[in-house]
Amino acid sequence: MIFNVAQLLKATVGTSIEENFEEEGVQLDHDLKVLGPITGHVRMRRTNQCILADGWVELTVELSCTRCLRDFEHFMHVPFEERYYPTVDILTGLAAPEADDEDDVFYIDDHHHLDLTEAIRQNVLLAIPMVTLCKEECAGLCSRCGHDLNLGPCDCPPEVDERFSVLSSLLGNELSEAQNTQANHKQL
Repeated sequence: MIFNVAQLLKATVGTSIEENFEEEGVQLDHDLKVLGPITGHVRMRRTNQCILADGWVELTVELSCTRCLRDFEHFMHVPFEERYYPTVDILTGLAAPEADDEDDVFYIDDHHHLDLTEAIRQNVLLAIPMVTLCKEECAGLCSRCGHDLNLGPCDCPPEVDERFSVLSSLLGNELSEAQNTQANHKQL
């Protein structure tokens, strides 16, 4: 995802170029497994100080379900927009002035190559949901035996909250009273 932007840096402000790209075998992060190619589209526009690159990428990543812990494939469409500042003046070959807010920008290298990889990595990581689910109705794991409840119920007895045990005895009394009342009505 590297583009030579030397001609764009020489162009007038407002000039833009658009490129489609497809990259195989890209691993964006050691904790994120990319399955298949990364495809995308980028538009690079010359501004008075930098190149504004915006576009989107599509990729499939392998995630782990938060509920059942199984790995699953997740398709992502991620938009991005970043500013790239030159490190070398294209006309003089001298070092270019530093960007004002250095923390929020990317740089074009000394050979006038603009590399989208880090910007795409950051945007993809931000686009991953906080809770990753293999499917919306995922049942998860049994909290006692660890059985995958998506495969069916486990053999564990139902959990009873001890705080409500008094209510079950009240419910038992109400049932027996209701049965006695029904029996009395039948006798009449």
